Amino acid sequence: MTEIYFFARHIPFWATALLVLGGEFGYVFWLKKKKKAATIFFMLALIGFSCNIFYIWAGGPEKTVKFLKKMHRDYK
Repeated sequence: MTEIYFFARHIPFWATALLVLGGEFGYVFWLKKKKKAATIFFMLALIGFSCNIFYIWAGGPEKTVKFLKKMHRDYK
Protein backbone atom coordinates (compact mmCIF):
# COMPACT_ATOMS: atom_id res chain seq x y z
CA MET A 1 0.00 0.00 0.00
CA THR A 2 2.93 2.34 0.50
CA GLU A 3 3.53 2.51 -3.25
CA ILE A 4 -0.10 3.44 -3.91
CA TYR A 5 0.07 6.19 -1.31
CA PHE A 6 3.27 7.46 -2.94
CA PHE A 7 1.60 7.59 -6.36
CA ALA A 8 -1.47 9.28 -4.87
CA ARG A 9 0.65 11.89 -3.12
CA HIS A 10 2.48 12.72 -6.37
CA ILE A 11 -0.47 12.64 -8.81
CA PRO A 12 0.25 16.03 -10.45
CA PHE A 13 3.74 14.96 -11.47
CA TRP A 14 2.76 11.84 -13.41
CA ALA A 15 -0.86 12.57 -14.34
CA THR A 16 -0.13 15.92 -15.96
CA ALA A 17 2.53 14.32 -18.13
CA LEU A 18 0.09 11.52 -19.00
CA LEU A 19 -2.56 14.11 -19.91
CA VAL A 20 -0.27 16.14 -22.15
CA LEU A 21 1.44 13.22 -23.89
CA GLY A 22 -1.78 11.26 -24.33
CA GLY A 23 -3.52 14.27 -25.83
CA GLU A 24 -0.63 15.09 -28.13
CA PHE A 25 -0.14 11.55 -29.44
CA GLY A 26 -3.89 11.03 -29.68
CA TYR A 27 -4.17 14.10 -31.87
CA VAL A 28 -1.27 13.00 -34.07
CA PHE A 29 -2.76 9.55 -34.60
CA TRP A 30 -6.19 11.07 -35.17
CA LEU A 31 -4.72 13.21 -37.97
CA LYS A 32 -3.13 10.06 -39.44
CA LYS A 33 -6.57 8.35 -39.40
CA LYS A 34 -5.40 5.63 -36.99
CA LYS A 35 -8.51 5.54 -34.85
CA LYS A 36 -7.59 2.67 -32.53
CA ALA A 37 -4.25 4.21 -31.49
CA ALA A 38 -5.86 7.65 -31.18
CA THR A 39 -8.59 6.22 -28.94
CA ILE A 40 -6.03 4.55 -26.67
CA PHE A 41 -4.03 7.75 -26.29
CA PHE A 42 -7.13 9.86 -25.71
CA MET A 43 -8.20 7.40 -23.00
CA LEU A 44 -4.78 7.79 -21.35
CA ALA A 45 -5.26 11.56 -21.47
CA LEU A 46 -8.70 11.13 -19.90
CA ILE A 47 -7.19 9.01 -17.10
CA GLY A 48 -4.60 11.71 -16.43
CA PHE A 49 -7.28 14.39 -16.41
CA SER A 50 -9.48 12.37 -14.06
CA CYS A 51 -6.60 11.77 -11.65
CA ASN A 52 -5.78 15.49 -11.58
CA ILE A 53 -9.43 16.33 -10.90
CA PHE A 54 -9.52 13.75 -8.09
CA TYR A 55 -6.34 15.27 -6.59
CA ILE A 56 -7.88 18.74 -6.62
CA TRP A 57 -11.22 17.47 -5.29
CA ALA A 58 -9.58 15.54 -2.45
CA GLY A 59 -7.59 18.59 -1.39
CA GLY A 60 -3.91 17.98 -2.07
CA PRO A 61 -1.31 15.38 -1.14
CA GLU A 62 -2.15 14.79 2.51
CA LYS A 63 -5.91 14.66 2.09
CA THR A 64 -5.63 12.42 -0.97
CA VAL A 65 -3.69 9.84 1.02
CA LYS A 66 -6.12 10.14 3.95
CA PHE A 67 -9.05 9.63 1.58
CA LEU A 68 -7.46 6.49 0.11
CA LYS A 69 -6.62 5.13 3.56
CA LYS A 70 -10.20 5.68 4.71
CA MET A 71 -11.57 4.09 1.55
CA HIS A 72 -9.28 1.07 2.00
CA ARG A 73 -10.18 0.75 5.68
CA ASP A 74 -13.92 0.91 4.92
CA TYR A 75 -13.57 -1.72 2.17
CA LYS A 76 -12.21 -4.37 4.51
